[in-house]
Amino acid sequence: MIKLTDVSYTYMTGGPFEKTAVSDINLTLNSGDFIGLMGHTGSGKSTLIQMIAGIIKPTSGTIEIDGQILHSKECNMRKMRFKTGLVMQYPEYQLFEETVFKDIAFGPSNMQLSEDDIKRRVHFAADMVGLSPDILAKSPFELSGGQKRRVAIAGVLAMEPQLLILDEPTAGLDPAGRDEILCRIKDMHRRLGITVILVSHSMEDIANITNKIVVMNRGRLAMYDKTSEVFKKSEMLKEMGLAVPQITEICDKLRKAGLPLPEGIYTVERAKAELEKILKR
Repeated sequence: MIKLTDVSYTYMTGGPFEKTAVSDINLTLNSGDFIGLMGHTGSGKSTLIQMIAGIIKPTSGTIEIDGQILHSKECNMRKMRFKTGLVMQYPEYQLFEETVFKDIAFGPSNMQLSEDDIKRRVHFAADMVGLSPDILAKSPFELSGGQKRRVAIAGVLAMEPQLLILDEPTAGLDPAGRDEILCRIKDMHRRLGITVILVSHSMEDIANITNKIVVMNRGRLAMYDKTSEVFKKSEMLKEMGLAVPQITEICDKLRKAGLPLPEGIYTVERAKAELEKILKR
């Protein structure tokens, strides 16, 4: 469980360019959830995930993960950071080793594990993201953009985190690469049961694979609810400068035109099922 209590963060405190990025966040995220994090540019998303990952310390308030308050005297921050895997935007730019195997093994190698355990973790992580064993001997710089992205994600997975944070994992990929990455992430969550936080500007991505959504607006928590409940509030989301899935937009217009469609439709499959019911009647 992740619990944030009165969490705020201010950059350059006391200086002429002081700016509060996150203000008074109270939020509890349950273990095993797949959470979408969305908000307009400058809403505080990046600051929030960096605090949860333990990279930066809140200016005020506390963040508790599995009963440990981050940055407290009693908390072993090195151990806690291994529990959280953070995949930043364009993580393939951080690849640097001679082979894919060595790149994936970099994190586990810093955990003082045995060679056998490192090898097991590398092969497990590679399998989870769909990398075949023959790719492990190649240079990461010979791979396609989508494959590089999967190598970077595998490098985080190899540390076997309990919480995985993905910041725009499909940014810059073509549609096929994007769909493949999302499919792998969804399957990985199902198989491992870990908590996942997905940061994305794509409402379709968030709608298709998350079960809960956190909405940030101007540094504050605007919404936190089930995915279906959040997308019922499409007008509120638009007022915050956010889009909704295209299928939600279409269904909203059809409902205004008189079709008895329920609110909160956010996937094509659900829209198809509801329209078929109407046509049968």
